[in-house]
Amino acid sequence: MNTAMEGSPLFLCACAQAVNGVNSYVKAIRSNLCFISGECLQVLSVVDEFIKRRDEFIKNLIEERNIKAYFFSSTLVVLVFSAVYGSTMGIYADGLQIVYSAIKIPILLLLSLYLTVPSYYVLSSLFGGKRTLGQTVTLLLSSFTIMSTVLVAFVPVNLFFILTTEKSFTTYAFTVLMNITIFALSGFFALFYFVKGANTLYQKSSENWKPAFLIGSVILAFVGTQLAWVLRPYFNYYPDFIRPLESNFYTEVTELMVRIGLLHGGALLFMAIFIFLGIIFLVWLFSRALRT
Repeated sequence: MNTAMEGSPLFLCACAQAVNGVNSYVKAIRSNLCFISGECLQVLSVVDEFIKRRDEFIKNLIEERNIKAYFFSSTLVVLVFSAVYGSTMGIYADGLQIVYSAIKIPILLLLSLYLTVPSYYVLSSLFGGKRTLGQTVTLLLSSFTIMSTVLVAFVPVNLFFILTTEKSFTTYAFTVLMNITIFALSGFFALFYFVKGANTLYQKSSENWKPAFLIGSVILAFVGTQLAWVLRPYFNYYPDFIRPLESNFYTEVTELMVRIGLLHGGALLFMAIFIFLGIIFLVWLFSRALRT
């Protein structure tokens, strides 16, 4: 009976339909994978454009071309790159903190940006800026894309120190200060990129964007650091997503540096000299950028 059924036209037709269905399913999966990979490459190409073809990006920004594409691609890059870096921060505490930190860093960057966009846009307009809100947001978002790219470039360095050092208070303090330094360096490159782009975007002499930039940078720095404090912890295990509000970022970092100085003589002095020289270097670079 089975032999007769296997040789019947109905059975052969059902087998052919099943094979065709499987082939169609495989083709659909293949086409979807190709589409996803193509979209990913297109999104990542915005990083290459910002870094290597900045003049082309600024030209498109002046002419208000591809604003939506830049917005969505940049946002996605910031989300992915900052999440990768955040997950490496969470490895120090291990467990669920890896997921928490991977969520917190994108929130930190994007929320800091969008909280300060209104103040910068209004200030730049008051100082004679003629650019649209879309142009302003896209330029700021491009600088945050640069920041997240620098962060993801430091992932191997961060992982190296986290995985090759024994956990102790000294190691914890070093890891925290190292990551603060990495964020500060990434933020500097973001601001420097913004300055270079703004010099080209604000071409008219009546568009005095520099006071708005300086004030906006200060606001962004304070908002970003305080938001980073609110979203803690990053390197310690904690059952909840964030801790209750207490103290602030600046007092905690000062206390941390003092405790390191008390544990290891000369460490605080070295850190103070390093920060002082870093501030002088940043002021010198910004003064040169603003004069161009």
